[in-house]
Amino acid sequence: MAKKKRRLGRVLYTLFLALWAALLCCAVYYGLDKVWTYAEAYEASRPNHTMDAYVADLSRNLWDEGIADTIKAMPHEVQSDEEVGERVREMLADGISYSRKSGGGAGRAIYSLRCRGNEIGTVTIAEAEDFEPPFDMSRFPWTLLPWSIKPWHVESETFDFGGLYSSVEIVIPRTFRVLLNGVQLGAEHVVETGIPFDVLKNYYERYDGLPTKLRYRFDNIIGSIDPVILDEDGEVFIVDPTRDDAQFIKPCSPEKLERLAQFTAGFVERYLRYTSGVVDPTYGYQRLQPYLLPGGDLDKRMHDALDGLHWAHTSSINVESATLNGALALGDNYYILDITSIATTYTNGKGESENVSNMRVIARERNDDIRAIFLELY
Repeated sequence: MAKKKRRLGRVLYTLFLALWAALLCCAVYYGLDKVWTYAEAYEASRPNHTMDAYVADLSRNLWDEGIADTIKAMPHEVQSDEEVGERVREMLADGISYSRKSGGGAGRAIYSLRCRGNEIGTVTIAEAEDFEPPFDMSRFPWTLLPWSIKPWHVESETFDFGGLYSSVEIVIPRTFRVLLNGVQLGAEHVVETGIPFDVLKNYYERYDGLPTKLRYRFDNIIGSIDPVILDEDGEVFIVDPTRDDAQFIKPCSPEKLERLAQFTAGFVERYLRYTSGVVDPTYGYQRLQPYLLPGGDLDKRMHDALDGLHWAHTSSINVESATLNGALALGDNYYILDITSIATTYTNGKGESENVSNMRVIARERNDDIRAIFLELY
């Protein structure tokens, strides 16, 4: 009897231990489940968790509504939204990172978005105020924990792609045109006027009506665009930065050379007869005037020579030839004429002599009327 009682006691004790172990396992499981649930909630409540997901999505798609709105608001007159968007995608493909910024206040955090070492936008995230935790945070032991487990969400985002802007600046003759993406730049893009041709710098002091250049500048280019230059004839012109402004000066056509040669013959004959003093200076100046630009440097010089020519000693002159060696078109109907003349003169006390004159003449044409502006002997 006593032996049966001892066996029953051992069975009951074993059952009690098993039950206690089961209860303990349940308690441990329950506790670990709560801790695991809390750990998941805590991890989800970290700001970095939200930012990692945001940046991962942005890096994957390289686009969102905020980017599209920013691009539409950016000045890009010579580029379409699609072109600018492609430039932005190329930039974002290099990788996006973020860093915490100061400010934001309680329940908010502000982050800087960065790409290629530059800030391209900011993101503000905020705690979800309507979040309901999976357990009562007002009860023990959760009250002992100082951390909030409210998840964060993106509250707002702003982008600034100003760092993508580049400028185009180019100096071309006033009569040329510059195109960006097929769009012609206008007067509003001219930042400097009256730039002299370097090959004509010695002439501007005497006459200010010579061809000049303009400096164009366009600042609202996203990425880069190669400008297209068109000359006076609408042909594409490639500017060589290693050459001087002689590259803008073109040889004249055969038809134009013929017309300039006609002008040369009449101009040289009247110029030499007037400057030799063989004719009355007033009459000689009147004959020469149709070949001079009124008020031009040469016109003023010829007028100033009137009195002195009364004392000339040349009694006769025979202009044997006036040869146009060549002509260059400066643009805007201005020309440089290279002329050689041969004349035989007779001077009292010296007799007859042959004179060869090499001259460089700047002339302007308007409505088939050619006038000399400047002349130098060389």
